[in-house]
Amino acid sequence: MTAQNELSADWPDKISRWIGALLNVLIGSMLFVMCAVIAWQVFARYVLNNASSWSEEVARIMMTWIVMMGSAVVIRSGGHITVTVVIDRMPPAMRRAVLWIRDIAMFLTLIVIAKSGFEFAQLNAVQLSAAMDLPMVYIYAALWIGAGLMLLMLLLVRLRRDRADWTADPDGFE
Repeated sequence: MTAQNELSADWPDKISRWIGALLNVLIGSMLFVMCAVIAWQVFARYVLNNASSWSEEVARIMMTWIVMMGSAVVIRSGGHITVTVVIDRMPPAMRRAVLWIRDIAMFLTLIVIAKSGFEFAQLNAVQLSAAMDLPMVYIYAALWIGAGLMLLMLLLVRLRRDRADWTADPDGFE
């Protein structure tokens, strides 16, 4: 195999690494904001005796986005919880077939979540959040954007060569 072929064969891994790195920065930033807001909430409530009305809402919004984007990152690293007692005992050909069925089922489920999440966000676009009067479409968007990112990562991981089981960590941190 030439260097050109090796380079072209690695494009799914490079794209998934780039997306994962970008998401990690976003998730880390959101986690920092969430922790700072929760610290402010505790300080305001117990030291100033004046609980802020917006801090709990910001923390909930951040948690929703962190979970949905984090799920996409974890697909790449194979970090989702799996029970492999049965699959570990299967012959390789059967294991590959079962893993493909699993991935197809996951793919179809994520399509339904993304589509339904988008419709739900559009349906509730006029609704405002209780404390900050933010359009709820931005909060509900976490569902369809997160599912879309999970779909993308699943496709990229599946396109990698020699990766029948993407639940094995590609970076070797098993």
